[in-house]
Amino acid sequence: MTEAVAGDAKVPEPDGKAAAGAALPAEPAVEKHASRPPSLDYAPHRQPHPGQPPLPVPADAAAAHGKLPGLSVIVTAYNEEGALEDVVEAVRRVAPQISERHEILIVNDGSRDKTGEIANRLGEKYPAEVRPIHHPFNLGFGGAQKTGFLNSRYEWCSLVPGDHQFFPEDLAHFLPFTKDADIVVGYRVGRKDSRMRRINTKMFRFVMRILFGVTLRDLNWVKLFRRDLVSHLELEFRGIGVDAEVVVKAARKGCRFAETQVGYHPRTTGVSTGDKFINVVITILELVYLSFTVGRARKPKK
Repeated sequence: MTEAVAGDAKVPEPDGKAAAGAALPAEPAVEKHASRPPSLDYAPHRQPHPGQPPLPVPADAAAAHGKLPGLSVIVTAYNEEGALEDVVEAVRRVAPQISERHEILIVNDGSRDKTGEIANRLGEKYPAEVRPIHHPFNLGFGGAQKTGFLNSRYEWCSLVPGDHQFFPEDLAHFLPFTKDADIVVGYRVGRKDSRMRRINTKMFRFVMRILFGVTLRDLNWVKLFRRDLVSHLELEFRGIGVDAEVVVKAARKGCRFAETQVGYHPRTTGVSTGDKFINVVITILELVYLSFTVGRARKPKK
């Protein structure tokens, strides 16, 4: 299985032979992150947290590996009024650098705050790029994912959470694998999760390995998909178990997988619902049901 690991950016050491008392020149802030240009688009709050891979420069990644012919970015949002606009604006900056054509689908999953209003305003502001889609009531992450797949127009698609825990610059990490993979799976490093979430993650990975033989490191994070593969999958699950459903059903169709490191950043607005006990129970039941209806996935092709 293919894997990409981002290396740490190194900062030049001061010259140890400098004359005593001589003032050393101030080190430019950007030198600490050699992977990013001195641009106002990269504000201080967008610097990677400790333990995270450096954010790539999307234009450099596209120059090295080629742009995607088309990219549909699906922003799923449930009560994300505090972060949605920042996420969409960030995607708007990155998408043209890594794809020839792009669109942004905002799937408002029955939000009860101002998420729908913000989505509509962004659609009116950027009619050529942004399409808001509204669920009349909450259908869960699985429902939002299915809506995004069915409404995507371009060759590649990716689901980006509307809570800003994923920086869209990290989409450039997927580019080196698109020639040989149908689904590129981003796995998180440097996670600062709660004890309950760590337990849930280990349990989820254990169940996936036992029931389906799937050993991917991080099923529940951002991925890049060939649209023609996932748009024809018959997805049933409404909760986070849909990530497992997509992987298992795609693997049975002979899908090729690759993995790459991406970042994971603290939530600053909204409330996470993935760790609720009822959601964890539902996910386990969904996986058991999937094991009876689909069976073990084939070993992912390298």
